[in-house]
Amino acid sequence: MEEEQKEETKESEEVETPKEEILSKETPLTEAPAETSQIQPETQIEETPPETQPEVKEPQIETQKTPPTASTPPPRPEIPTKPEDSLLRQLWQKALEKIRERKSKRLEKILQLAKEKGEITNDDVEKLLHVSNRTATRYLDELVQQGRLKRKGSPSHAKYQLP
Repeated sequence: MEEEQKEETKESEEVETPKEEILSKETPLTEAPAETSQIQPETQIEETPPETQPEVKEPQIETQKTPPTASTPPPRPEIPTKPEDSLLRQLWQKALEKIRERKSKRLEKILQLAKEKGEITNDDVEKLLHVSNRTATRYLDELVQQGRLKRKGSPSHAKYQLP
């Protein structure tokens, strides 16, 4: 009987062995994390030792080296500024001359009006020259400073006459 039991157990073991073999060939779930931990180091980038790494050269800017000569400095490019400056100065002088001429003509007109009327106001100068109130005041103040006119009355109601 014992032999029969042994044979039965052998048979059951034989039947079970192929299953075990199949299961052992497949990766069990408990072993999967162990395999993934083995894969992770392989996926990391392997660093090569510094001796075998290729050298990366930075681009270098080549400059010309000139031998130092203390006796002769390098020649400077000549910039023709004087002719332009003189031309601009001439134009500026002409413009200022025209402005002075026009102003002197206007001041003479004011004096002519003062001779005709005997007394003039700021409004008279505005109408005569077609200028603003402030410009007429400036013209009259300039004539007063030159001594060619005298102001009478308060500044707001001033009248101007020849001295």
